[in-house]
Amino acid sequence: MTELALKVEDLKVWYWTDRGPVKAVDGIDLEVKKGERFGIVGESGCGKSTTAMTLLRLIKPPGSVEQGRILLDGDNLLDLNDEQMRSVRWSRISLIPQGSMNSLNPVVKIGSQITDAVTAHGDSVARAEAKAKIIEMLGMVGLPARVYNMYPHELSGGMKQRVCIAMAIILQPQVIIADEPTSALDVVVQRVVTQTLIKVQERLGAALVIIGHDMGLLAQLVDRLAVMYAGKVAEVSPAEDIYKDPLHPYTQLLIGSVPSVKEKKPLEGIPGLPPTLLAPPPGCIFHPRCPHATERCRAEVPQYREVRPGRMVACHLYE
Repeated sequence: MTELALKVEDLKVWYWTDRGPVKAVDGIDLEVKKGERFGIVGESGCGKSTTAMTLLRLIKPPGSVEQGRILLDGDNLLDLNDEQMRSVRWSRISLIPQGSMNSLNPVVKIGSQITDAVTAHGDSVARAEAKAKIIEMLGMVGLPARVYNMYPHELSGGMKQRVCIAMAIILQPQVIIADEPTSALDVVVQRVVTQTLIKVQERLGAALVIIGHDMGLLAQLVDRLAVMYAGKVAEVSPAEDIYKDPLHPYTQLLIGSVPSVKEKKPLEGIPGLPPTLLAPPPGCIFHPRCPHATERCRAEVPQYREVRPGRMVACHLYE
């Protein structure tokens, strides 16, 4: 049996408002194998980034983790106190944030920022050794040594994103979370950054969780893909299978909306709008937009289960 680097069980994360809880993540289950590239895709507001932030225990009020377990190599991160969790971040699980410019301190040089990440985790190496290690990591992500003494505003968008990758891997974590790492970059720079990310992940042997909107990009990068909708996981399958034969109606509609360079075909839109997570519809949460919805779908929540080897789906059509 393949060992798991990360396992999420029945995770619920709600944002509390005067009108009640916004159920941003509502009972999801995920498994990421060691050394695997795992993708999470879905519409804006489906809970992808909330999931990423929860994995590192970075959810702040009014958000709260209502229930569930996050097992990192067997240790439940939700059971750790703040000091223990602080030591786990960067060293065992790290984050490549969505907005590199917003995550880097504009008035501190790159080398000092990465050094802070190293020293904050009790690494007592000499400053000269730390500098050599940081320059090595910058080189690993394709950046010259001079970046060590530069400020963020002196770097391009792609260079800043690669600095964030270097920071995320400096302590060689076993799980790397990349939250839409190329969303603010042009197509050419996207390719450079994704190639850098894959090269680094393979060199470290770490598990990589990539979150994004671009199904075409994720198809080229990940081994398995999870499709999220309105705070729930609709389907998890090997990437090749999910594109050749999508099972969940939502996945089918998403695949149909992706343009193809090989064949001319009309693009299919998804009718309607995502539901409000303050008051989600009863039954299957996708049923108001689903072309295959039945009375059972409108009344009963489908069970998330394995319907084919290695393929998980939450849909009454496969029961």
